[in-house]
Amino acid sequence: MAERGQNRLDTRLELQNAAIRLGVREGIHGASVRTIAREAGVTEGAVYKHFGNKDDLIREAYTAIVEEMARDKQVLLKADLPFRHALKAWVKLTFEYFDGNRDAFTYVLLMPHQMAGKLGDIYNKQGDVFRLFLEQAQERGEAKGIDLGLAYALFTGVVLNIPRLINEGVLEGSALKYGDEIAEVVIGLLAV
Repeated sequence: MAERGQNRLDTRLELQNAAIRLGVREGIHGASVRTIAREAGVTEGAVYKHFGNKDDLIREAYTAIVEEMARDKQVLLKADLPFRHALKAWVKLTFEYFDGNRDAFTYVLLMPHQMAGKLGDIYNKQGDVFRLFLEQAQERGEAKGIDLGLAYALFTGVVLNIPRLINEGVLEGSALKYGDEIAEVVIGLLAV
């Protein structure tokens, strides 16, 4: 029975991974239940056995990625690190995730999401975690007192451009090799 349960989990995970790969290659609307099933090596019936519909599959895949990416960053909220060190660690975590999970990162952070309205609170989770992180630093006098939305836009504009440019072939190598330089730019923008 345990093996059957594991096979069920493996199939769910492979369906999520297939949806992510296809979403990155063809866009969310370009990935049908049929193409997701084919990519995962299962029947269309298997998709419906595990998920109510394509939107449920996409929502679960998206949520799993965001929760994984946010987990380590939430630790930075609780850590007693100076803002500059925590900000550098945040950039490093972001780039490490991209380097190890390019499709998942691209799917969540670099693609416009037509399903934003259907994803609920998870769609804004990383931004919310970052704004809280910055707000705490502002309260301690370690971050500039700029608007949190503007600060988030500046941060994501600088940080997310590295993975985007790697995906486009403009920059070479891993994102992490740019981590120190990008962290210094972000520190200059946000830290006191």
